[in-house]
Amino acid sequence: MKKPIIFALLVVFASSLACQFLTPARPGTMISSCAQIISAIAHLQAGQIPQHLFETGKKQGKEFDVHQYFDVLTHVSMQDGYTLDYVYQIDSLGGYPLLYAHPVDQRPYPSIVEIPENTQLPDFQEYLHVDDTERGYFEYVVMDIMAGQFYLYWHANYNDLQIVCNRQQMYDIVAQVNTGDFGATMDTSQQTKVRTLRNIVPVVILQDDVAIVEVVTFTKWGGFYRYTYTISRDLPHTILDLKQENLVPYDCGVMF
Repeated sequence: MKKPIIFALLVVFASSLACQFLTPARPGTMISSCAQIISAIAHLQAGQIPQHLFETGKKQGKEFDVHQYFDVLTHVSMQDGYTLDYVYQIDSLGGYPLLYAHPVDQRPYPSIVEIPENTQLPDFQEYLHVDDTERGYFEYVVMDIMAGQFYLYWHANYNDLQIVCNRQQMYDIVAQVNTGDFGATMDTSQQTKVRTLRNIVPVVILQDDVAIVEVVTFTKWGGFYRYTYTISRDLPHTILDLKQENLVPYDCGVMF
């Protein structure tokens, strides 16, 4: 091997070592179970839209049961006296669920047309109880991003934001995009930016009054983002701040 090539390889190796030693330790607790959690939630949501929801928008009792979320997300639950439910919104632009909380001693709404006029559906997130652990606040974010991502029809499929749990999943997303099965592929510059991304695994930092949750996400209509949530540790748990940083811009170019 020629000396210039050996020298170049040594420089690359030295630079790699320098990055490892000079990069400060990432604060917070990493959520190593992220991939298993996200996969399990996506599996629950995979069912086809029942035909009767297309036709009437009225639930009959055998549709997807959103309470199954809590079989996976075991560190969040509904506050005592409340349960989680949804009505189905269907119109000429598409279809999607509207999740809400309601008292356990009240009858849920079978359809959106049965909601009394001027009645606002209670935001279910205000009735979520978190067990005040790092995983609990991560699961709260999972609910915020994924809870309504089932029975999506037509324009509602723009709601495709997904949490990226690790570097391999990020590479898998790029590989899927570059099949060209759904719109534009990523160019060389975008792929290079993806390969240089750091701090992919979600982390949670517990402070005195708030929990800070940092996740990397991907959407076909925007690319890779870093979302940083600031969530109140007191009930009701609310999102006090949400910052979005576009790490790798990308748009599939598809319009529904």
